[in-house]
Amino acid sequence: MTISSLLSRIFNADQTPNNTVSWSGTNGLKGIQDDIAEEIRARGCIVVPTLTDLANQGKTNSQTALVIGVGVYTWQATGTNQGIKCVGASDGGHWFLQSNTLFVSDTTPAPTGCTGGVVLFSDGGVLKYVNPAGVTKTIQTI
Repeated sequence: MTISSLLSRIFNADQTPNNTVSWSGTNGLKGIQDDIAEEIRARGCIVVPTLTDLANQGKTNSQTALVIGVGVYTWQATGTNQGIKCVGASDGGHWFLQSNTLFVSDTTPAPTGCTGGVVLFSDGGVLKYVNPAGVTKTIQTI
C-alpha cells in the first residue's frame, strides 16, 4: 500500500448520517486504522539491544529489526534457529540476519564535527572521522 492510497481511503471514508466516520464498512474507520498499522509494521523498524530482546519480538511490532552491534533482521513465518543467523520470534516466526556489514560511501566535502561523538565517512575509499573539535582523522589499518 502507498501513502497516497492510505490518504485516498481516509478522504473517502464511509460517513454516518450525522457526518462522522463509520466504524465498520468497506471504507470504515476500523479498516483504515488496520491498514495504517500494517503499513507502519511493513515500513518501520524496531531497535533492540540484544538477540534475547529480539526473540521477544514478533511481526506484530515490525517486519524489520535492528539489533545494536549485530545487524539488520527481517521476520519470516518459518525457519530453523541457527544462533546469530536465525533467531526464533515470540510469535512462532523467525528473525533472519540480513546484514551485519556497513557500506560507507564517499562524502565530499568532509562532514563537520559534532558534540559528544564523531562523524564517520569515506574519502576516496579511505575511512575517516571528524572529531568534536572539527578535526578530520584517518582510521589507520593494521
